[in-house]
Amino acid sequence: METAKSKTLGPRLAVGFGLGGIFLLSLLNPLFFVALLSVSTAVASYELASVLKRGGWHVPKYLVGLAGLLLPWIAYTWGPFAQWLTVLVFSAAMMLWRAMYLAINKERQTLRQTLRDFGAGNWALFYVPLLLSFGGLLIDRPNGTAWIFGLVITVSSIDTFGYLIGRFFGKTKLSPRISPKKTWEGLFASILGGLFGGIITALVTGASLWFGLLFGAALLVSSVMGDLSESLIKRDLEVKDMSNVLPGHGGMMDRLDSLLPSTFVAYLLSHIVF
Repeated sequence: METAKSKTLGPRLAVGFGLGGIFLLSLLNPLFFVALLSVSTAVASYELASVLKRGGWHVPKYLVGLAGLLLPWIAYTWGPFAQWLTVLVFSAAMMLWRAMYLAINKERQTLRQTLRDFGAGNWALFYVPLLLSFGGLLIDRPNGTAWIFGLVITVSSIDTFGYLIGRFFGKTKLSPRISPKKTWEGLFASILGGLFGGIITALVTGASLWFGLLFGAALLVSSVMGDLSESLIKRDLEVKDMSNVLPGHGGMMDRLDSLLPSTFVAYLLSHIVF
């Protein structure tokens, strides 16, 4: 007998395997990966800005989406200095855009509301385009493809182990107020997924086993925090998913939430080995 859980599990697994296949194909060439990262970041950035705008924050969603499209390429091609310079340029452009909009349309808005909009726009810029653009820096490192593979396999293992065990066997709620579906059983499964991914990362990058365990533990923390952070954002904005572009997963932002802080953490940890 088909249950509600099995009905949603099928599309989720189909989309998950499809995305996994596209990701693996992208590793054939760093340019393919950066192209995939760029498009994914742009979509996720646009989704977040759109949801914030519906929630009452006036965030220029097209500028945030454009930043998501360009930043991975800029980080990969010209490095960290150009990456941060681009972030500052987009930050200034978003504030100028909002100020011009208010002036042209002769809208009256308190200084507090204007600063609130500026803050929301800059937060969206830093939270998605900037954090994911570290993937462009990471794949440009020595053995960068192996590091990207380790990053994604670790985060995917954490998410998948936690999702499957938590969905079918989870009973004890982890944080009912923030994310009612998260359970302690799912968290323990995620810990195993992190250890598994860390060991795989150590094998493909040539790092030590101890580093692999450190890598898995660090990404476990960053993945869980990224997941819970997005759950908190969606709860505050009263939305179930960021969009519906990925059946069974919601939006691109819903799929990448764990990777947001984890990409930055993986980039920092890669410097230990180098």
